[in-house]
Amino acid sequence: MMKEIMDQKESVARAVNQSEEEINTISSAIRNAKGTFLVACGTAHKACMAAEYFFSVVAEHHVNVAAASEFKLYHHFLKPESLLIVVSQSGETADVLEAISVAKSKGAKVLSIVNTAGSSIDRASDYTLHINAGPERAVASTKAFSGQMAVLLLTSYALAGKLAEGRKLLLETASMINDMLNPRYVERLSHLAERIKQQEDLYIIGKSWNYPMAMESAIKIQEVSYIHAEGFAGGELKHGPIALIEEGTPCIVLVGNDEVTPDILSNAVQLKARGAFVIGVAPENNEIFNEWIKVPDAGNAQALVNVIPIQVLAYELAVQRGKDPDMPRNLAKSVTVK
Repeated sequence: MMKEIMDQKESVARAVNQSEEEINTISSAIRNAKGTFLVACGTAHKACMAAEYFFSVVAEHHVNVAAASEFKLYHHFLKPESLLIVVSQSGETADVLEAISVAKSKGAKVLSIVNTAGSSIDRASDYTLHINAGPERAVASTKAFSGQMAVLLLTSYALAGKLAEGRKLLLETASMINDMLNPRYVERLSHLAERIKQQEDLYIIGKSWNYPMAMESAIKIQEVSYIHAEGFAGGELKHGPIALIEEGTPCIVLVGNDEVTPDILSNAVQLKARGAFVIGVAPENNEIFNEWIKVPDAGNAQALVNVIPIQVLAYELAVQRGKDPDMPRNLAKSVTVK
């Protein structure tokens, strides 16, 4: 798992290496579709949720997002002009293959974003973009997830007619990730894990594209450390989850330098007022944070960089709690049966 986290120094840049002709063809298919659906499972589904924001903010284009296991319930909305965008690391995910079958039965086109060339999903698709992450063997997906995010963000820029700008942003982001993932940074996260490893509950909040990153962060911590972790939209705290906060409860706040920053910091104040131990993942420190994990200011790619320190933290929590992060209980790398 740690090797693959570190692989992101190079794998994000490889994900950006897409054929201009191919990605422009795909962006045209998205633009001309009458109903575009982003569909995936688990971690890949969180990449799709983030992409809904990418398409909205960058391309001002509406897309729909659904969990693959729920997608067959959407068949009433499908028509030959619809486009299904599926995301899968293995290319063999059973629920995704079922979603493709449902879409094909209605005459819809399928675009797949996969890591495995020649996989069942790849072969069943009308268009394919490969994330070029290389083999990912750890059950908890890290570099495949960031590759999926990079390809989806790049596609949103292509849809906006700004492909060169998107490439530049993502290559700069890859360079930032390279600088961030150094031994001193990992050591800092190891010390934080030492401080919170005895906790059995942990909460993560975000807003905009950091909301699905909060959910993905929770998945990573659940998978390998077995801590009960949950991700929420910051604005939903007062609609129930804030009742869970007690003195010393660790709460991670994902922040970027954008228009929603004042809102998510206000949510962090609400957590701290209830006794939470507030961990800020942000480009800049703030007095609200009990602990600050610095991340680069990556603009529209902020979601991509914000999730990486949580991957490292999840690994460190697993190791320090005596768990094997490469063999999490009850889980398989690829869910090939329903």
